[in-house]
Amino acid sequence: MINLMTLKTTVTKPYSHQVSVIIPAYNASALIKPTLESVVNSTLTDFEVIVIDDGSSDNTFEVASNIDPRIQVIRQKNAGMSASRNKGIELSKGEFIALLDADDIWHPQKLEFQVNALNSNSQFDFCFTEFTSWHGENNQDFSVSKRSASIEPSLTGWIYHKMLLTNWALPSSVMFRKTAWDKLGSFICEDHQTDDWEYFVRASKTCQFVKLKESFVLYRQISSSLSRRVPEKNATEIMRSTLIKRFGYTSPDGAEVDHKELSRRSYNGHSHFADAHVARGKLSIGLKAFFQLLIKGPNRTKTMLTLLKSIFKRIKPV
Repeated sequence: MINLMTLKTTVTKPYSHQVSVIIPAYNASALIKPTLESVVNSTLTDFEVIVIDDGSSDNTFEVASNIDPRIQVIRQKNAGMSASRNKGIELSKGEFIALLDADDIWHPQKLEFQVNALNSNSQFDFCFTEFTSWHGENNQDFSVSKRSASIEPSLTGWIYHKMLLTNWALPSSVMFRKTAWDKLGSFICEDHQTDDWEYFVRASKTCQFVKLKESFVLYRQISSSLSRRVPEKNATEIMRSTLIKRFGYTSPDGAEVDHKELSRRSYNGHSHFADAHVARGKLSIGLKAFFQLLIKGPNRTKTMLTLLKSIFKRIKPV
């Protein structure tokens, strides 16, 4: 017979940390140190950092490994941004997952306010914030100025019908419950331009989001040459079409997408793709894309004017 009085009860904590910070890094040695320091300086201190060194050929591993003992650096063969995020989340032990790109910067209060927002509102599984575009200039004012935890109502709640328009949630601003990840599954690994958008749209069909109104992220803008190779497929518009086919136009609470705005954004997406190819990419791809716009309408005059301007830019590049 078992003596219940002699049994010892062991309570196992489901999570080792409040937050797991997931950072994919590829040849990021020149930029990752201030990124990691911005995490280390967070007002919330119960976190782990998992850096996935995605086959870097520089000393990303060494730089990231020598900043703080809470930072774990995992090396893998190059697999891309989404695969690196998946690997980091699979290894994580936090109740909440916070994504961060290796060249962006966080405000010290970001983690604290996001954890509070999710803990105070159990109906929300995802929290994201406003962000500030940044070109590497001095960020002292950003880091020392205090923030509020005010919420942006227009992008809070069931926002699937708004996520179809554009990806409002910058990955470096997003935090979500690990339980939501367990339910939703992994990021797809198809195209780095659209993988995160697909994930957040997929999430918004079953999860509610809350947005903090103020900026908690410096989103680094990397200048690039106008002669860079233009992608041969219009990944954004292909993904938008795929999402609509999979999930429709309506949020779980019945709110429907603004069809006029959706049409405008879709037209602009196709037009910009066509313009980029005619102006500096593959002429055949660009002309085909313009031809399809002219057939479908309704902005045929605008399309023709854009085509002429694109041809002029190709003949006489700036």
